Amino acid sequence: MKSRKIVILVLLFAILIINCERDKNTTTATIIHWNDFHAANLPYKPTYKNPQGFKVGGYANVAGYIDSLREVYPHAVTMNAGDDFQGSPVSSITKGKSQILILNALGLDVFTLGNHEFDYGFKKLRKNIKLAEFPIVASNIFVKESGKLMVPPYKILQSGATKIGVIGVMLETLKSSSLPKNVKEIEVVEARDQVQKYADSLESKVDLTVVLSHQGFYPDSILATQLDKVDAIIGGHSHTWLTKPVEVNDILICQVGSRGERLGVINARVDTINNRVINYDYEYIRTILGRVKPDQKVNKVVDSLDALIAARMDRQISYLQTDWTRSSRGESNIGNWFTDAIRERFNTDIAFQNSGGIRKGLSAGPITERDIWEICPFDNTVEIISVKGDTLTQMIRWRIEHPRDLLQTSGMKRIYNGQTDSLLKVIINGQPIDPDQTYTIATNNYITGHSQRFFGFSAAELQIEHTGIVGRDVLIEAAEKADTINSQIEGRIMDVATK
Repeated sequence: MKSRKIVILVLLFAILIINCERDKNTTTATIIHWNDFHAANLPYKPTYKNPQGFKVGGYANVAGYIDSLREVYPHAVTMNAGDDFQGSPVSSITKGKSQILILNALGLDVFTLGNHEFDYGFKKLRKNIKLAEFPIVASNIFVKESGKLMVPPYKILQSGATKIGVIGVMLETLKSSSLPKNVKEIEVVEARDQVQKYADSLESKVDLTVVLSHQGFYPDSILATQLDKVDAIIGGHSHTWLTKPVEVNDILICQVGSRGERLGVINARVDTINNRVINYDYEYIRTILGRVKPDQKVNKVVDSLDALIAARMDRQISYLQTDWTRSSRGESNIGNWFTDAIRERFNTDIAFQNSGGIRKGLSAGPITERDIWEICPFDNTVEIISVKGDTLTQMIRWRIEHPRDLLQTSGMKRIYNGQTDSLLKVIINGQPIDPDQTYTIATNNYITGHSQRFFGFSAAELQIEHTGIVGRDVLIEAAEKADTINSQIEGRIMDVATK
């Protein structure tokens, strides 16, 4: 009996030693992340599934949530996966500088560039980068003139005792997602080889390796299958709502929607010998206004920036009788109003607007100038295309066969079969399309800048008139003239396969 007790004591002592050794070789790390904030610096009321009518987001409020989380996780690091620029008047008017100043006040730990950081041009972005008091990383964006990376490829952060290597990456299709003139000075190379190269170089220097990505959930998932020595991908671009990480090839893929409505928090236990996550928990936090104290430092910066434009932006210019609801898969009532306003202003036969360029919906009620800026934040100008009817038919057929970024339409009705990618009928202002007639189309310079993608014709093959008039200004003028607006779905885009 005595010898048995001794054996048990020895075993317990051995287990204690093993556990002590295991604890000595493990640490914890906490990452707070968000993406695609789009300059939503003020709290706003979501229009989707919000019967309570509460507000969310706003950078002072979001920073308040981060402050509260840091009380629980004092060693937490913060990561922003890009597209903080573009989406509100203050970002457009300051050309992105507003977002840098706010993130400086917030104390961001690391940022990667999104496509919308380039919306004000390469030179302006470089000036903004110099103002940043936080590291900006991207491993696959090169400056053509020098052949060097635009920003450092990675940054090593410390979360408690855990060293985290953060590698930035930009979507490879950046040039098709931006105005050509804004990205002509850079070249984006394939992400996989760049990320793996830096993951290999960081292996002996860090305990965890994170890719801070602005590619979108699907490309991130593909990238994960091609990598090793990477523990997580913190993503952006596709505005994907992931309530918990998706594991691909033992890599955690995370993304939290857009516009500051959510924060993601990874709290991980890390094996520092094998450089891997042993286990983790994840918090998916909705940033409802009023539940935490706003960060006063960030609030001061946000308020001072907004005060410069508030009197102009908050004036009521019209009244909306029906909710404006966006759609990227079919006709939308906001798309109808948008394109009607452009077509009427330029007296064209047709108007097109890419659905992706309509950045938010709006609840029924007063319309302010700020609302129009947030719906249409881009400084895209109106351009007029003149084409014969037979060419127009080819363009519409191309759109059906290549449906990326559906075009909202005015002056035209198109009936097609989305399953067979076949065009059935085109009606222009109540008449069948005439192959010999010349038709005029009002659209924006983003579409004409990517005319091959949108229409199957290069810009050189089309007759294009550059008006130089910003489309947003036309919408503001139209709203003011209308007094009240009642937008409806009218059957302008009909896919018989969905009936």
